[in-house]
This record gives sequence, C-alpha cells and structure tokens, in this order.
Amino acid sequence: MCARSTITTVFALALASCTLAGRVTPTGAPPGVPPDVVQKGNGAQFVQFTPHTLGALYSAIVLGPDKNLWFIDENAASLVRIGEGGAIKEFSLSGVLTGNGVSMAVGADKSFYILDESSNVIRVNEKGHAQSFPIPSGDTTSIDGLALGPDGNVWFAEFNHIGKITPAGKITEFAYPPGFSTNQYGGVTTGSDGNVWFAESSGNAVGRIVPKSGKITMFIIPATCSPAPVVLAKDKNVWFVCLTTSPLLGSVTPSGKIATFPIGGTFNSNETEQFCARGPDGDPWCASGNDGNIFRVNIKSDTVTTFTPPLGSGARPDALAAGADGNVWMDTVGGEIDVLVTNPMTVKPLKLTFSGLGQTQHLTVSEKGTSSWSAISSNTAVATVAKGSSSGSFKVTSVGAGNCKITISDGIGNSVAVKVIVL
Repeated sequence: MCARSTITTVFALALASCTLAGRVTPTGAPPGVPPDVVQKGNGAQFVQFTPHTLGALYSAIVLGPDKNLWFIDENAASLVRIGEGGAIKEFSLSGVLTGNGVSMAVGADKSFYILDESSNVIRVNEKGHAQSFPIPSGDTTSIDGLALGPDGNVWFAEFNHIGKITPAGKITEFAYPPGFSTNQYGGVTTGSDGNVWFAESSGNAVGRIVPKSGKITMFIIPATCSPAPVVLAKDKNVWFVCLTTSPLLGSVTPSGKIATFPIGGTFNSNETEQFCARGPDGDPWCASGNDGNIFRVNIKSDTVTTFTPPLGSGARPDALAAGADGNVWMDTVGGEIDVLVTNPMTVKPLKLTFSGLGQTQHLTVSEKGTSSWSAISSNTAVATVAKGSSSGSFKVTSVGAGNCKITISDGIGNSVAVKVIVL
C-alpha cells in the first residue's frame, strides 16, 4: 500500500495525454456472494461492497454525470465507476496519476477533474481519456481541494494560490493576500453568493474569491481551527471542519460572519480534502478517518449524529458523497465502499381515510435487514393500531371522528408517520 499523508511530497509529472481502455472487474463481492448488509448506528443501515479492484486505497468519491459513483484507487492509479448494485469498471490512469489523487470534481464539460497532490491537475472523461495539466507557477507543494465554480471553471487550492482551470485546460492562479500562505489543507466550494470559498488552514481563515475580478477576501476564524473541507449547506452558509485537538465545526455566512461550536467525540483529520460533503438532506456529512465513524451535522440545532460503518480490518473512512439514490456513499482506505441508507423504511399507504367508526384498514411496512417494527397512535380516541397477520402488517381501526398519526418505528431510530382521518 502506498503511504498517504497531508504532509506533502513533491512529485514531477510531465504534460501527457493518452486514451485508456476500461477494464471490467468482479462486482461488489466474490461471485455468488451478495453484499453485506449490516445495521449499525442510530437510524442507520449500511450496505457494504468490496469492489476487488486492482488496488485497495480509495479516495475522492463523487457522483458522476451518469448518476453512478466514481472514485480513485490510488494503489492501482485508476479511476473506478461503481453502480448502485456494486458493479464496477476501472479506467487505468497509469503514467498520468503518479502521486496521490486527493480530490475530484465533475466539471461543466462532464469530465472528472483530479488533483494529483504535489503535482498537476488531471482531466478524465467517462471513456477514460486522460490529460494532465501542469501548474504554471510551479506551486505544487500541496494542491488539495477543488470544486466546480459558478463560472463553469474548476477551482482548486494550492499552497500559495487559489487556481482555476477552464474546460479548454487553461490554468490561472491568484496569490493569497499578504500574510496568508502555506495553505496545506485547502477545501473549495461554490457559495450561495455566486463566489468561490476556500479553507486557508495555516492562516486560520476562510477565503472568498470573486470569479470575475479575482478579488480575494479573508475571514479570520475566531478560534484555533486549521479549517480543511468546506461544504455549502442548505442554509446557504459554508460549513467547515477544524483540524484541532478539540474538534470544532464552523459556518460562515455569505457576508463573512463566522460561528463555531464543538463537535464532541473523537473526530480526527482524514487523508483527503473531501472527507466532508453535502448530504442528500442538504446538511454537511463528514468521515472521520482515524476513529472509523461518519457523522451528520444538523445545521438547525448545531448537533452531530455519529454512525459507525461495518469496517473490515485495516479499513477506515476516507471520502464521501451523496448518491443519486438519496444515500450517503463512502470509500475507504482498505478497499471497501460503504453506503449509508438514510431512509430504509417504506410504509404504505401514508394516509388513511375512514368514512365511519369501527372500520379497519391495514398498513404494510418493509425495510431491508429488519423484520420487527412497532406502531403507536397519537390519539387512541380517534384510531387504534394493532399487529396484523404478519410482522410487516398493522391493523388500524377507526374509533372516533378526528385526525391523528400512526407512527411506525424500527427500534434503531427510523420512523414513518401515517396520517389518519376519521370522518
């Protein structure tokens, strides 16, 4: 296994272009063996795939334009596509990706842009054709986070610059303001204000750059932080993680107002700058590589919910992304893909209407990996609920006129409320 660290090493990579043939490898698990399904955490169900790629050092996972997930296998120097069922296809980047693929983003041209840490920017299309673009200034001590900007260019953080690359492959760099440099862990995102925001770890700040003018404004974090990944959440603020002994989360508004609060637990730093991402619920989600957890940030209450994936020996969370299936996908150092099913319960129907008293109707619940549920009525004077003929069936009886809710729960934190109307 090749060693990775946020302490960077300089790699040299000449401009290269080559056509790479896709290589099909076994799906998800050995033939005849279905993916493991393990339930862990508060309201969580994990589906785990072991892709059996040529290497087992995964990083930088993103949702592709084809609605599949794509990730980097650093040991094999390849880009890997994985479908919802676990089927994979590898595209070799041998000779192009020579260092650590620490970050990846999908550009406006639907290509994948990869930062080869301490080296160049790589662009790969869905067919595997790859090109490498050198950094004009040679500022390659550490190039980390990147994201698609509002101008259609891909923006990325360097040690002493914030850079952008156009779909045509032209790179432009903007130096940090005086007093801000040696940015070692620079996450990048597009803000709700139409500007590009980035973490400036060594300067304990979050930066904003106006794409049209290149004007940079730095906002100092009022706590010891060393920010790394940055995520635009549904509250229109940019959220970041502080790589400190006492873990902190923070947010910055479009006007630059910053707030921080403790995470709790034992969150530690990770090996790529994409260990946080916007989840399918619009909240920030992060992977904690050193303690083996992932967590969701509730931006309304400033609280954190932790989930423990079923990691194998030597595996640890690395990067995560929201999938087209509405779930959270995470790759690992150790050769696993873990999928957190965020809403595993299905209840039908979600609304019951009774035309009179003493009538009965049935609810049906299903959930992968679970066969036991409970149900409770919010008002037994309106409707009662009892077990049906099977574990996934409940009988609802109308008792009195009015409205109430029947809540079905699975015992691990998931619940679904059914609206009941008795006329």
